[in-house]
Amino acid sequence: MLIFQTQFCDLTLEEGIKEYRSYLKKNNRYLLGENCSEEERFNILCHDATHVIFGLDTSLEEEAMLDCWLFFGGDSFKLIKNYFKGSFELKETNEKVYALVKEVGYLRMTYLYIKVILLKWPKIIFRAIKMKKWTYFLSEELLHKKISDIRDDFKIKILSSEERKMKKVSWRRAIS
Repeated sequence: MLIFQTQFCDLTLEEGIKEYRSYLKKNNRYLLGENCSEEERFNILCHDATHVIFGLDTSLEEEAMLDCWLFFGGDSFKLIKNYFKGSFELKETNEKVYALVKEVGYLRMTYLYIKVILLKWPKIIFRAIKMKKWTYFLSEELLHKKISDIRDDFKIKILSSEERKMKKVSWRRAIS
């Protein structure tokens, strides 16, 4: 278990993101943001921060859980509006996501999402509607705050390791 996956984590958000990225490298996962524009790098930083804030790894199942946190606990309409307006660049990210979906398969990915929606989303939705809306685009100031303080400020109660537990799909998406 990663340090930021405990509710009362004393790391700063910046330290949590470093641990998260170290986990990616150690598990031979592609580290987004190394071959992209400054704007896309910032968007990736914001996404990585959400993994840390909500205590989730990069398994496909926990990515689906993160989508629920962001949709119900964040300013999702603003995020969706910016995405469709083309307000943030995601070229490298989109390339990797398309390759991943192709590798895992559309049916398997759909099954995985339905499984996560049925098993995990109800608990997340219940917690997300109780929290202060998460602002996806973070400030420099937030990077220097303790993760536990951010969770306290936003009234975020992350899922425990037992609550996150489920059989996970394996996939390659190795560094390349």
